[in-house]
Amino acid sequence: MSTGYVSVGWNRQKKWYDRVMLAGILIYLALFLGLSMMMHPNITAETALIRGFGSGALVLLHVILAMGPLCRLDNRFLPLLYNRRHMGVAMFVMGLAHATLAVVQFHGFSDLNPIVSIFVSNANYLSLTQFPFQPLGFFALTILFVMAATSHDFWLANLTAPVWKALHMLVYVAYALLIGHVVLGMIQAESSPLIAILTALGCLIISTLHIWAGSKEKQRDQELAGNGDWVDACSVDDIKESRARVVSIGGERVAIFKYNGKLSAVSNVCKHQNGPLGEGKIIDDCITCPWHGYQYKPEDGASPPPFKERVPTFNLRLKEGRIWVDPKPNAAGTRTEPQLIETENGDQHRDDSFYVGYMPKGPKPVMKRVRSFVVGAMGTGAAVAILFSLTMNPFPAAVFEFGEVREVQGYLKEHPHPHLLVERPGEQGTWSAWYLVNQGKFGAAEAVAPFANNWVSLKGSLIYRDDQTMVELAPGGVKLLKQQPAAPINPVIAGKTQTVRGEIVDSKCFFGVMNPGDLKVHKACAIRCIQGGIPPFLVQRLDDGNVMYYLLTGKDGKSINQEVIPYVAEPLEIKGIVFKKGDMAILEINPKNIKRVGR
Repeated sequence: MSTGYVSVGWNRQKKWYDRVMLAGILIYLALFLGLSMMMHPNITAETALIRGFGSGALVLLHVILAMGPLCRLDNRFLPLLYNRRHMGVAMFVMGLAHATLAVVQFHGFSDLNPIVSIFVSNANYLSLTQFPFQPLGFFALTILFVMAATSHDFWLANLTAPVWKALHMLVYVAYALLIGHVVLGMIQAESSPLIAILTALGCLIISTLHIWAGSKEKQRDQELAGNGDWVDACSVDDIKESRARVVSIGGERVAIFKYNGKLSAVSNVCKHQNGPLGEGKIIDDCITCPWHGYQYKPEDGASPPPFKERVPTFNLRLKEGRIWVDPKPNAAGTRTEPQLIETENGDQHRDDSFYVGYMPKGPKPVMKRVRSFVVGAMGTGAAVAILFSLTMNPFPAAVFEFGEVREVQGYLKEHPHPHLLVERPGEQGTWSAWYLVNQGKFGAAEAVAPFANNWVSLKGSLIYRDDQTMVELAPGGVKLLKQQPAAPINPVIAGKTQTVRGEIVDSKCFFGVMNPGDLKVHKACAIRCIQGGIPPFLVQRLDDGNVMYYLLTGKDGKSINQEVIPYVAEPLEIKGIVFKKGDMAILEINPKNIKRVGR
């Protein structure tokens, strides 16, 4: 309602609020995605979008959580609170986009339900460093969904304000879960300390604002001492004209208003959304709630007809300039005789920068403070986008020719993992091994078995990184060649027992389908891929910056996919026999010889 008692429409203030919010979101995403693509040309679009939406949602959540305590500290921030629910829904949509892309990227295209995969792919729930961070994000998003779905006033009216408020206080649980999600996920995968610093700084700012505002509230809520049945609340001079002083009496906040030479007291809680009536103002002879403009007559706590909202009133006495309050509330809507006082001329018309959301335009001091905060918040968001995009770990030159189908010919071998021997251009008799996989998170063993040990022509998309090449087969893309020359000779170079230190990855993602395709952020996806038959590799990073690739097999070249799954995406030392088969470096191991080590 408004002072004219009409329903609140989609007014100028609401429209500008949403426009500025959307502009800030678009600026953040444009800066993050643009700079990420420019500074990291090898980053995949999916990775850039996942990180852009995720970081943007977290920045927006910090802004949302700062609004409440800022309004408690200074009423001039109230315009920010007016449409905070719109910002919460926008933040949820960004988080949902982040989660959807991540689930599709890391858990989709396998034989397991993606939601189930979130909880079972990484089961190291007893390990701090390897604790699965994705379930934390899932639970946080679930809470944010419930909050977004119940943000409309329909739910506020049907759940009642106390229940609705308690439900939406779960935002702090979601915030804690998201901080854990970030700390256990992205921070461990990035070498730059910037993300950790920004996350810690955000937590510090939110905690400080809430403690500061809570301290102010605690001082106001100190119980006042009484004399018999009456409580000495304050002096008449402590209250500004047309405003209130809020005191705590009998465990309840009471708002004492001074207006037109009179004093009246009502409960501080608005019937609409439990708004603080004591932070409101007398407008058109009615107490006006600062949150949404609901109004009550000060002498009886009732809304003017046709509205039926009512709040309890309190009896007052005036003795020698002191205001005494009877702590026993009257029934809601009960008329109490106002106490008469003397007022200074002109005081009641003083502009004290009061703002209510239905107003088409806020007072200049209020809007000046709001504009300063908005500019500061947008500048901070832009700075975070720039810093984060510039300081991400470098992305390797790993390529997936998605959507581009080539036709290649070679000799198809089934073991130790399906691969195609392709003669190197200009090097007759020298062969490169191109590993074969199916679409999604599946190996190609079943698809190529009928064609093994034959010359074939196949169609697929290339995946390559460094000197490693892979082909994702197109459906039905393998055909026998009519002419079958002698099989190529791919010599085996005997090796020796070695201990190699590195990380187990799924070769398809690491070679180029995802970038990055390693470390903890990729753990769940790597598990799904290796379980689906993608060749597992041990990646050894040398001190000179080079990388060694070892195809992992069991004794006699047998598949060892299932046995290595518990060790994926962890720093390891593996003892085994290293030998070469053509240009393939193979590490033949016994799973008992896998040892976890610190990074």
